[in-house]
Amino acid sequence: MSSMELAQALHALVGELDAAAEELVQAEFGVTHSQLGFLMPLLREGDLDVSSLAASNRVSIPAVSKRIAWFVDRGLVRAAHPSGDAKRVVLSLTPRGRRLAEDASARLASGLDDLLGSWPANRRRTFHELVLEVTGTLRTNRTQATQESA
Repeated sequence: MSSMELAQALHALVGELDAAAEELVQAEFGVTHSQLGFLMPLLREGDLDVSSLAASNRVSIPAVSKRIAWFVDRGLVRAAHPSGDAKRVVLSLTPRGRRLAEDASARLASGLDDLLGSWPANRRRTFHELVLEVTGTLRTNRTQATQESA
């Protein structure tokens, strides 16, 4: 298998997983997978300012700023200005937003189990280990390349 074929296979895998996640989250929780992704760093890391949330989601600060009102209007996120700093906005999950993020992420996990349910447990475990290994290798190589170019 060539590197190009592997890249295409991985791209197809991610596309299928994204499509399945999109269908599940939209049908059961009324949000898109992308909208859920916006909430997940707040669930994992707690309160974040706009720049930190942008970094966690690997998007620009303006992209996060544009989306804040949608989440606030639906009672999923609270936006506050820390005392003495009118420019800085700190975002936190509301109880409703926390429930949505927790329930949807748990459902996504069980949905993946459903998708791979026909695989024997040892094969799923091996696949998981390989995905973690590939991801770790890519992160390490990217970090080293960034450091070498600096």
